[in-house]
This record gives sequence, structure tokens and C-alpha cells, in this order.
Amino acid sequence: MKSYSMLLLLSFIIFSCSNNEISEDLYVYHFSEKSKLSITSSEDSYMKYGVIEKGENTVFTYRFDAEDNEEIADDEYGEIIQFEVDAGLKEFSYSNSKLSEIILVFTKVCYCYFPMEDTKNVPALGTISGQKLSNNKWEIIINVTFYGEDSRTIEEIFILN
Repeated sequence: MKSYSMLLLLSFIIFSCSNNEISEDLYVYHFSEKSKLSITSSEDSYMKYGVIEKGENTVFTYRFDAEDNEEIADDEYGEIIQFEVDAGLKEFSYSNSKLSEIILVFTKVCYCYFPMEDTKNVPALGTISGQKLSNNKWEIIINVTFYGEDSRTIEEIFILN
């Protein structure tokens, strides 16, 4: 009986120490047709949020979800870059002040607070360009600074969602 209890205890310790509770970083690159992007925010925060709805244009979404350790509370972190362009385009390029011609948003997803700051509540600067490769693939290049300091550079193939 004593050896059975010891075996049970040892098995419990081995299985409870597995590292299956840590997920890897996840990157997603996709686009949605017949869509539109709406931007929401709150008056006490500079962070903006995108919502994809039915519409007439094309919305591109980049999403990053950082590795999550289930043993650490509230360590989840993610980022989303979304932008909308006219549906009929085969290629595009928008830089600096021209970025205001498209709907564009960068969102951090975490248990964080982003209090309103004039230095961060500023237009995005940089370049977003894309070339349609097929009906279900676009090559997208993003080199943009959001909120005055959050720079992101992405060069990937985005797949139809």
C-alpha cells in the first residue's frame, strides 16, 4: 500500500510539472472582403480599437498574441493592426499624411491602461503598401509608427479570411 501511494504521489508531481501550460507566440495575417472598419475609443485613453463590420471594402488584419504562461495571472498581451482600403484596388501605397486617407488602427490587447496623453494621441506616420497577388493573397508591407512611439515593421502575405 505504501509503494502504491508513493507511485501515485510521484506520478502527480511529474504531470504537474509539465510545461504544457505555456503557449507559443501566435501571428495571424488575413484580410476580409466586403467589410468596413469602424474605430472606437474612450475619451480618457489614447488607445483606439477597430471593429470589422459588413461593408463594401477590404479590411486587412495583423494580429500578434504573445506567449502566455497560464501560471502567471494577467500576463496576456496582444497587438492588432487593422486598415481598410477600397475594394477595387490591385495595389496601393499610403505614406505619412496620406495615411489619413485610409482607416487605420493599432491596438494593444492587455490588462493595461493607456491614459490620454497629447504626445500619444497623434496620427500614425510611415508607409503601408500592398500588392494583390491573387484573389486570396496580398503582399503587405507596414512600416508605421503609432501613437508617436510604437513602431512596427511587417512584410507578410495576407490570406483571405
